[in-house]
Amino acid sequence: MRSPVQRALNGRAVEGHRGVIRDEVRRLFTGVVGGEPFDFAALTDQLPMAVIGTLMGLDRDDWSHLTFLTTQAVAPDDPEFVRPEGPQATLHRAHRELFACLQDAVAKRRGGGTGDLIDVLSTMDFEDGGGPLTAGEIVSNCYSLLLGANVTTPHVPNAALAELTATGTYADWAEHPELLDSGIEEALRWSSPTSHFIRYATHDVQLGKVTVRAGEAVAAWIGSANRDASMFPDPYTFDVRRNARRHLAFGVGPHFCLGHALVRVTLEEFFQELFAQFEHFEPAGEPEHLHSNFIAGIKHLPLVATRRKG
Repeated sequence: MRSPVQRALNGRAVEGHRGVIRDEVRRLFTGVVGGEPFDFAALTDQLPMAVIGTLMGLDRDDWSHLTFLTTQAVAPDDPEFVRPEGPQATLHRAHRELFACLQDAVAKRRGGGTGDLIDVLSTMDFEDGGGPLTAGEIVSNCYSLLLGANVTTPHVPNAALAELTATGTYADWAEHPELLDSGIEEALRWSSPTSHFIRYATHDVQLGKVTVRAGEAVAAWIGSANRDASMFPDPYTFDVRRNARRHLAFGVGPHFCLGHALVRVTLEEFFQELFAQFEHFEPAGEPEHLHSNFIAGIKHLPLVATRRKG
């Protein structure tokens, strides 16, 4: 199943959507008024849906609700997202609504020849000859694509801007366009939006003084790995000149994030436009972190922006 979706999201395919991504980023920035406080995280919250929603062919009118539901699904006990019935009921309701919305979208697109990601899933066959995906399998994969984009991407620029404004180093990155790529990789390392992955040992492994037995579950804590001083000297400093390419924000191996090329292009367009439009940012309040045991992120980031003149 992975190969057809991988082809639809590889670097060459994503480059064809760069113009659309740029337009959506510019649209997001139009509402920012220089000199007035605004919530930077509320702005970035819209970013992934503007990209993945377009590529999946989802109705724009549904984007905001789908963004809310995906956040509920990863933070069901966050005070802003929990329902009165409690976290478990919140989780169940978020998933029911998400799957219902996606089922409707699949029903509209199936066999439509639109060429979007839903169409790719609807028309693909298993490589082992197992035939086309069932409606339930298509919806489940739509859910994975949507969740993977929505709950991680915004937290990369959020974490970067929180640190840049706190340390007064925004201008240093903004004024050096040659550091765009290295800065983005550092932002991915720094933010590490996915807190952990669970994997199972296929055979006995000795890790330091601990033996992990075959079949045992292991939680790999991504934020910890991305601050390993043996890999990243002075790891608690945000350094846009660092070579951080070996970070694990996208995972590693056969489960490497399918959307990594899309995320990188989205962040390139976002930061390029950010630096082009805004000269300076100042904190306008304390950041508020998302209450989640799976996603490390900032849900509110009050800032005041200074727009570039001319």
